[in-house]
Amino acid sequence: MPLPDKYQSGSAFTELTAPSGSPIIVGIVMRKRILIVDDEPNIIELIRMNLPTGEFEVLPAWDGNTALEVARSEQPHLILLDIMLPDLDGFEVLRILRADPITEHIPVLLLTARSEEPDKVIGLGLGADDYITKPFGLRELEARVRNALRRSDPARRQHAAEAHDVAVLDLLLDQDRRLVVRRDVVGDLTPNEFAILQQLARNQGKTVSRQALLSCISRSSSDTDERVIDVHIRNIRRKLGDQNESPRYIETVRGAGYRMKQAVR
Repeated sequence: MPLPDKYQSGSAFTELTAPSGSPIIVGIVMRKRILIVDDEPNIIELIRMNLPTGEFEVLPAWDGNTALEVARSEQPHLILLDIMLPDLDGFEVLRILRADPITEHIPVLLLTARSEEPDKVIGLGLGADDYITKPFGLRELEARVRNALRRSDPARRQHAAEAHDVAVLDLLLDQDRRLVVRRDVVGDLTPNEFAILQQLARNQGKTVSRQALLSCISRSSSDTDERVIDVHIRNIRRKLGDQNESPRYIETVRGAGYRMKQAVR
């Protein structure tokens, strides 16, 4: 008896045979589709071989245009994106992904041989969820992939949505859709931006350090530059129509971190 269509692709399963001879499918595990974009086939193959095949399905792309086509058609759960590509570079691919309603919410981890801070700041500013510098450890790569998938998991977001939405000043944080609503205008934040704003809102009036904010968006924050938080804060302010010089919502506490302002009574 053929398997149902939904079990033919993207899943790992064990098939047993009943006494009647009919197959019994047990242990259904839907695999996560990971789009890996790199112009070096050996890098893609190395990552593919080291991600558990029972959990992950690798979709390869060797240039930016192909990556965009695959992202739109397959809608992977996560994208590993190299910056140095032969046609469109990774920054341009990321910009297009974030501007497309079909792909804007797919987590993107940048793969880069560049360790300079400006490249990391540009990538995070364009909406990357994380970055990994080449050469990278395979265990670290897998940990970052799992962390990004965990943050974007719909079941986890639904669990968070069961708690009350967060209201602060004239902002409402919709935990289900990761949206912030200001005066009936909806602002669409990246997962990292929403996590940072949520942490600040829950600690309204209190200073939250950059390290504490970093821990909200990365489980491996020890080797991540705290200044990436400054980039996220600038993006949040821009999306809220706020000013860096005289902010209405998020204050900079010099040498300490950031603080969500309290309503003036």
